[in-house]
Parts: sequence; structure tokens; C-alpha cells
Amino acid sequence: MRIRDKIKKPQRPFVAYEILPPREKDGTLNSYAETISSLLSQTHIDAINIPEVHDEIGRGDRPISNQDRGEPRKFGMLLQDIVGIEAIVNRVVVHMPFNKQMKWLEDTYAKYEIDNMIIVGGESSKQKYPGPTVNDTLYAISNEFNNNIGSIFCGGICIPSRDKESKNLIKKSKSGAEFFTTQVLCDSDNIIKMIKNYQNRCNAIGTFPRRILLSFAPVSNQKNIDFLKWLGVEIPGDTEKYLNGRPGSMTERSLDVAIEVLNEILDYISNNNLKVPVGLNVEHIMSYNFQSSVEMLQELAKIYREFCIKSQ
Repeated sequence: MRIRDKIKKPQRPFVAYEILPPREKDGTLNSYAETISSLLSQTHIDAINIPEVHDEIGRGDRPISNQDRGEPRKFGMLLQDIVGIEAIVNRVVVHMPFNKQMKWLEDTYAKYEIDNMIIVGGESSKQKYPGPTVNDTLYAISNEFNNNIGSIFCGGICIPSRDKESKNLIKKSKSGAEFFTTQVLCDSDNIIKMIKNYQNRCNAIGTFPRRILLSFAPVSNQKNIDFLKWLGVEIPGDTEKYLNGRPGSMTERSLDVAIEVLNEILDYISNNNLKVPVGLNVEHIMSYNFQSSVEMLQELAKIYREFCIKSQ
């Protein structure tokens, strides 16, 4: 079953693993394909989610040095060919003029055989970019590209802490987004509020809510925490204090946080009979956290799949 078919079945579990392309200096992409094969041997996932990270001026100094990495679409094609699992490629569309951006999308679809994408915008709406907005790109794909050239299945990003984010989800859905992935979650308050408001808005206009993939990641040191903050992730003070506390390792405590947050979200959905379908997305942030992320994926997927069975 294709990614698009799985995501569109609200009762079906959907689990993705997010991984950056390897650094170019590390050699070929094939070694990373072996890493993904190792992941697949340890647990079941439905898709590989490949992000595209840009340094934005508004974020300030990057806490961890940037690395030249392989192209996400090339990495995605390799994974699909060698590992045999569908890839979702993220694309930040604001940095390239509209015509060039559409040409990039067409090449990605035709030459790299990638037809699952998450359309991402810029860091700030106050900054002027040379490229199209997320909604303009989604609309062009849905109403021009997909009607004349091919069939790209599109998703978007949601930031639970952003004001009126549920309204943004409605707009992106109308433009063509079929699912969303959140930022890494370290607290349940904002995402619960967003899901509740999203359900209410969908009810009010008589539409169905799109699936939201809940994102989590292990952290093993303060640099990981600083990097997440640089990416815009909100980490409550009490949570950061707990992560830096004792006993046990930070990695273990970050798993505890993720389990608690996921349970709080799923319990709220169940107790309030909400119909917003959710999925799971686990990422490693840093390559040395790979095994920790696999363990987190296994633990969270178990909780999530049990929730899906009970919901049916």
C-alpha cells in the first residue's frame, strides 16, 4: 500500500522515521542505506522522512556547525531503489523563484521518482523571500502539476505554538496539503490546543481533518537541546531542568518525556472523541543518537499502535 493510501485511511497506523541525508565528506549515500536497512530490521515503519535544513538569519548563530549534506531527493531515490521503502522529501520553497521551483519539483518527480513531498516555508513571514509561499506552491502542484504532468502527494509543517495554527492548517488543506508533521514535541499543551481548535474549525466548515504526524526525538546532551531551540522547538523550563537532572542519562529522560507527552495527547483525543487522525514521526537529530532514536521509535510506536487498535 502506498504512503498516500495509508495516510488517507484515518484508522490505519502510520509511522515515519526522519533522517538527514549523510554528510558529503562521509562518502557515498550507500552506507546510510545500510543504516536504514538496520533500522527496518529492528522495527516497522511506513516511510522515511527526509528534511531539508537551511540556515536562516533570524535564528541567530547555529549552535552546531552546519555540514554539507547529500541532496535529499537523491538520498530518497536511493532508499526507494535499494531499501525498498517510500521516501517523503521536504522542500523549502521560498528560496527559489516560482518557475525555477516548479522545474525543481518536476525534475524531482520525473528524474528522481519522488512523489511524496512536504512543502516548507521560510523562517519568518516578516522576511521577504524570492520564492513562492507554501500555499501558492501547494495550489500550483494540486491544480496545475497534478492535472497535467503527474501526481505529487503533498504535506505541510505545523507549529503548535504558532498563533491560530489550526487556521493555517485549514488554508494549507484547501491549497492541497493532505497531511502535516509537527515540530519535535517536548510538551503537550500547545499541540492539544491546536488539535482541539483544528477539529472545531473542520466541524464548522464541514470538512475532514487531515492526518497530523506527531514528531519526537531523543536528546543526549545540552548541544542537542540548544540545536532544537535553534530550530524553533519550544522546551518548557521544567522539562529542560528534568532532562539535565539525575539519576539516569539524558537520553533515558528524553524518552520518558516523549512517552508522557504522547500519552497525554492520545488520552485527550480519546477522552474528547476527537476525529483528527494522528501518526508518528521519530527523528534522530544527530547521527550519534541513531540507536536511541530506534529505541524511542519502538517504545512510542507500541503506545501509538495500541491507541489505534482501541480507537477502531
